[in-house]
Order: sequence, then C-alpha cells, then structure tokens
Amino acid sequence: MPDQVYRFGIIGFGIAGQILTLELLKNSVPPSDICIYDETFMGGSLTTQYGTVLSNTPWWKTRKALEEYPLWNDEVLKETDALYEKDSCMPVRDIARSCLEVAKKASTSVAKQVTRVTEIKQLESGDLQVHHTFGISICKKLFLTHGSEPKLLNIPHTHIPLSIALDKEQLKHQVDPRKDTVTVFGTSHSGTILLKHLHELGISTNAVYKGSKPFIFARDGEYDGVKEGSEVIADTILKGSYTSLTLIPWSDPLELHKALLKTTKCIVSIGFKPIRIQGITSTTYDSSTAELHAMKNVYGFGIAYPGTTELNGRTYFDVSVLSFQAQIRKCIPAILNTSNDSLKN
Repeated sequence: MPDQVYRFGIIGFGIAGQILTLELLKNSVPPSDICIYDETFMGGSLTTQYGTVLSNTPWWKTRKALEEYPLWNDEVLKETDALYEKDSCMPVRDIARSCLEVAKKASTSVAKQVTRVTEIKQLESGDLQVHHTFGISICKKLFLTHGSEPKLLNIPHTHIPLSIALDKEQLKHQVDPRKDTVTVFGTSHSGTILLKHLHELGISTNAVYKGSKPFIFARDGEYDGVKEGSEVIADTILKGSYTSLTLIPWSDPLELHKALLKTTKCIVSIGFKPIRIQGITSTTYDSSTAELHAMKNVYGFGIAYPGTTELNGRTYFDVSVLSFQAQIRKCIPAILNTSNDSLKN
C-alpha cells in the first residue's frame, strides 16, 4: 500500500526542482502538499558531477532569479555578492550552492524522500504511483526535474565520461601525452573546455564538429553560440595556438576515419538526453504547458524538458537558471488551476 498521498511530487532536487519548489511555496501551496524525491539533496549533477566547470553566464543572472524569493534569499545573496562581482562567471557548483541554500531554507517543512525513484505508474484515476527505494507514494501531479545524462556515440574506442573529462584534475589521470590521441566530438561550450584541458595536458587531439565551421559565436548573433570563456578558447584555437589540435568536420568521413585509426580514447560532448525512469514511455512534451505527451498530470522542467525559443525558423532550447524559472512561471498557473489535484479523495 502507498505510504502517503501528495498533491505534488517532484523527482529531482537540482536547480529546476529547487526553483519549482520555491514557486509552489510562493504560490501558497502548503508544504505538506509537496513531496520531493532525490538521492542526495546535494544540488543535482552540477554539484555531484560537473561542479568545477566554469559557467558561461554571469552571477547577476542567477542573482536576478533568486531575488524573487525575499523570504529566504537575503543571507545567500549577501554571501555570494561578497565572493563574485555581478558580471563574473562562476563555477557551476557555486551557482548550485546558491540556489540550493535558498531552496533548503524555504522547504524545511516539505516532505523529502532520500531515495531513488524506480518506476512511475499511472492509475485509472489519473493519479501517479511513485515507486522508490523505500516504498510507494501517490501523487496527484508529478514533476520530472531529475535532469539529463550525456548522449553517447557507438564508436569502438575507450570513452572518457564527460563528467571526468570536464574536471582537469581527474582528466589528467586518464590520458598520457606519450601514448594517447584523443578525439573530442562536439565543440560547443563543454567541448571548448575539453579542448583547453587536453591542450594544457599536452595531448594530441582531434575535434569533430557539425556544421560549416568549428565554432559559432554568440557575438555573431548565434542563439546557441559560445560566449565568455568558451569564446576566448575558440578564438585562441582559430588563431592556431593549439598546435596539437586538428579540427575535423563531421561531413568529411574520410578524414574522420583516418583520425579514428590513430585515436586511443574519445570524449563525447554532443548534448544531453533525459534520464529514463521505468514507466515514462516517452520523453516528448509540450513546451507551452510542460506536460508530457504520453502521460496526464506529468510535467517536465529543467535541462531535460526546457522551454524553447523560436528564431528564424529554428527551435532553440533555453537552459539557465533564469530560463528554467521563466518556463516554470509560465506553466505553473494552469497547473495549479486544473482539476484532479485535490487530496480529498
């Protein structure tokens, strides 16, 4: 039998789960109506896997999002203001820490399950049955904010996990300049960081890119273009300063084949995909409502289910603290006003 019934269940307490919790509480949802499921409550993968990565957005943008929660933010904003200028970029672990501290202060009375969700079942009533390590809960509405995992390529070489490769101290134990040639797939923000690490470690490197040129820049009006520190790295590469780096277009299979013949290890940095949970049969969703297409009363936010922007006939995904907040704020009024969320069943 279920151990408890909740109006709202939140799977994952990374930045999107934290902002969602703050928005629910700000909209006068009683803390007892909410249950959060997370394995660590440490702040998501930005803390546990990618903490050393330097963000490409300045502190003022995260601060602007956190300013919306004055009941809980004062001490955190003062502490972080003392560490960073408003235009400074910061390691993502410090972004995660700032958001987490505000959310923790707000959610002291919210139910929390330190657990791993293993399966979701939709009941005939429309309610969601949440199976987790320590039991079963019922949620009237369920929010998936549990994040993403890196996409992979089926290439028969040793793969260095992206979370390790983005941490230079860990990466240096996985590569040997006397023996290794590393091929990096992807040259966006994370890709440029990888190329810088490998260059500084003296590793012979190939960088495989899609499109007509190896880097696109935000300064040229490209919505997803590199900026801040990544822009500096890309400019340095294009000036020829990385003498052990070869840039290879994906559209040139012969050159790619030649490179892979000499490659000893690969790093894949081509984006992320939603982490799967059994019972969630499809991860497609309506970005205007955040509801998943395959299940009623299940909504997705965060890096796995971001808001979108249409520009010049193309769809771009908006991934940042401010954009997560904007997407949640856009969708939350309708979610709170719909039926089937009463606990009086």
